[in-house]
Amino acid sequence: MNMITYRKAEINDCLPIAKLKGIVWNTTYKGIYTDEALANYDVLKNKIIFEQIVNNPEIEVYVAVNIEQIVGFMTCGKPYKPFEDFQQEIGMLYILKEYQRQGIGKTFFNIARQQAALKGHNKFLVAVNKKNYEAQKFYIEMGGKMIYIDESQMRFSYSL
Repeated sequence: MNMITYRKAEINDCLPIAKLKGIVWNTTYKGIYTDEALANYDVLKNKIIFEQIVNNPEIEVYVAVNIEQIVGFMTCGKPYKPFEDFQQEIGMLYILKEYQRQGIGKTFFNIARQQAALKGHNKFLVAVNKKNYEAQKFYIEMGGKMIYIDESQMRFSYSL
């Protein structure tokens, strides 16, 4: 049985997080992104990006850990791209395929809700690739209300 723990990410987690994102991209986005785009995923470039996010006081990064392996991560806080009057979002939520459907995503959502409430907000946003149907089902299950759709993304709103 998996014993998952959750904690805020630290700088030394950025390389494992970047590697995990690459693995999840290849299992989730095959057929959505080009094979070339997936093959060109740059772990070291993403490590640097995650270091910037971890060091950003307006965004939190949380990891789900099984024993000592990071099996999922989530970013929450100030939106990467402003959208309407939303001040909080779940920016990224990635979980290894073999750990999906075990409550990790729900726990991440609860953490994001708590963080938004602690900052005095009453709603947050999630954007998802329009072709990522599994994620869309999950976001709807979590109570999301679809508020926007364009050629590549859908956005869901959550009230606290």
